[in-house]
Amino acid sequence: MLEKLAYWCVLLQLPIYIAQKDMPGGLHWEQTVKGIIFFWWALVQNIVPVFSGSFADKYSHKKTMIISVFIIATGYFVLATQKSFYPFLFGTIILGFGSGMFKPALQGSVAKTIDKTKSKTGWAVYFMLLNLAVFFGPPLSKFLKEISWGAVFIGSGLIILLNLVILIFLKEEKNVIEKNEFHSSPIIKNIFINLLKPRVGLFVIIMSGFTIIYMQFYETLPNFIYDWTDTSGLASALHLPKFMLMETTRGTMISYEWLYNLNSGLVFLGVVIISWWFSKINRNYALLVGIFLAGTGLFLSGATYYGSLTVAGIIVYTFGEMLTNPKFAEQMSTLAGKSEKALYMSYLNISLAIGLGGGSLIGGWLYKNYAEKASLAVDYIQSHYGLNNISSTDAFNKLIELTKLNPGDLSLLLWKEYQPWLVWLPFFAIGILSCVALYFYSRKFKD
Repeated sequence: MLEKLAYWCVLLQLPIYIAQKDMPGGLHWEQTVKGIIFFWWALVQNIVPVFSGSFADKYSHKKTMIISVFIIATGYFVLATQKSFYPFLFGTIILGFGSGMFKPALQGSVAKTIDKTKSKTGWAVYFMLLNLAVFFGPPLSKFLKEISWGAVFIGSGLIILLNLVILIFLKEEKNVIEKNEFHSSPIIKNIFINLLKPRVGLFVIIMSGFTIIYMQFYETLPNFIYDWTDTSGLASALHLPKFMLMETTRGTMISYEWLYNLNSGLVFLGVVIISWWFSKINRNYALLVGIFLAGTGLFLSGATYYGSLTVAGIIVYTFGEMLTNPKFAEQMSTLAGKSEKALYMSYLNISLAIGLGGGSLIGGWLYKNYAEKASLAVDYIQSHYGLNNISSTDAFNKLIELTKLNPGDLSLLLWKEYQPWLVWLPFFAIGILSCVALYFYSRKFKD
């Protein structure tokens, strides 16, 4: 929970900090640069577990987690101090490496305590507790951001270090392995032997479709909400308190942090119930429903300019996520032998490496060229006024001067002119393709 809280405080702000052109104090880099950073972060964070999971099984889950906590904290502290591209990228790689060590060791430890009779709801309880931490992430993240951007990263580093206190008291079964018996070559060979099994390898590839959708919900949608979504009507109608709001040039909106809290709050309240409800249904069919809901929810979140449908889309996506994530973990845990839990749980991260890494590059490029308000403002100035060499950071304000429109009306003009909502169609199509593939997979490999 502490690791997730620290991670979420940073993840929620990072897309805005890196690439939002009108965010004071941000880096104001391009969306494609953000995509490159997220690509390497995701790649390292999700390839490392493929190897570290097996070593954690053979050596020690506890010691692996202790080492990873120090690495993760170092990554956060580097991000707090660096504002040049390569040092900042290096900070995310350090963070990804530490997180990649931590996750399979933790999940392997959990998997040892969950036998087949408890797996239907055991993983749901695990994700419920993680999302309890995520629920507290947005208000804490917003509070730290209002202090400074550096406070977001430093605060997360201090939070993850609190895990050392807990890990001191964590007991685990000792692995009976002599030092001279421990060789890396058989472990690495075993990783690929299991992964090349059709039932495992195909499942990993198919689930990459969901992780692409998952990536866009957490990496690209925050920028989209900040750029386009008008939640002023909802904020007024619901009489929300000030700490849940943010002031923008278009008026008082619901803070994007609190929109995401709707996601984590629903997961915390509903994931165990949803998992129990679908416990009698074939896992792969339950996953199919979950992926479809996630893809549909992501599309609805950006389908219109108005915040009410965005809220509805977040709710639909959340039901898909709370059905998919536990079933994803349950299926992989079920395929694993008792002594290979962390190894098989690490295979989840291959799906994440493909989906998050590839999705970050695709999402960054698509958003930069087809949906980013600043980039569209530059294009509008060039095509309608013939002005070149306009900085994307200044383009929207320059266009206000040229059109004499207020920010809200100008945003609506750009929305109608460029239809940025179309950026979500490719990801909806990926979700449908994954559902079709999962249907045929479930027909071939019946439980």
